[in-house]
Amino acid sequence: MKKLSSPFALIKKSVEIFEKRENLIFLMEVYLPVAFFSLLSVAQDYLPASIKNSNSVWLSIGTGVLQLIYLLVGVFVTASAITALGKVVEGGELSLRKTFRAGWKKYWIFLLLSIVITALYLLGFVLLIVPGVLFVVWFAFSKFIAIETGSGIKESLLKSKTLVKGIYWKTLGRLIIFGLFAVVIDVVLSVIPYGLGTIISSLLGGLFMLPTYLLYKEISG
Repeated sequence: MKKLSSPFALIKKSVEIFEKRENLIFLMEVYLPVAFFSLLSVAQDYLPASIKNSNSVWLSIGTGVLQLIYLLVGVFVTASAITALGKVVEGGELSLRKTFRAGWKKYWIFLLLSIVITALYLLGFVLLIVPGVLFVVWFAFSKFIAIETGSGIKESLLKSKTLVKGIYWKTLGRLIIFGLFAVVIDVVLSVIPYGLGTIISSLLGGLFMLPTYLLYKEISG
């Protein structure tokens, strides 16, 4: 069995990759659409009380539509970001246009996969905590597989589950530490006033995803 790098080594490597100027700018550009919606969310906090407390049907509909668009755009950005991570990790042209084009080509299958994974996670946690955690680890790499190999939904899920066979606990431990890493950064950024911390955090999506992506490459390599 291949020895895995420690979670802290993977986080350190992620930071080193992310902080390179060309990678930093490129990955932040990929997440600009998400940052735009974060900006809109922050702006809502500064609306007059008469508007925020309004019971207008049109306001409720508008808010719902914006939330739906945000979710759809978030899926597209995530699909594009996985392609972007491959470029910064393995070397490749850091072209925003080509990255978004690649993300769009895989968008619909990625959207369906995201819906299936969310449903599985919810089902797992509704049944019991244990099945939910099992699903989180089993399918942790399915989105990477779908984007990088062009696999379908079922194949991506099964391939991800196969990858963690025999290293379930090691994978779970690393995913927990990666999650804590992201939480710590979010907490630190939350002290920045006027919602700027939230906007900055949304631009760091590539950094948050990098440790898991590096783990995936290590396991599948």
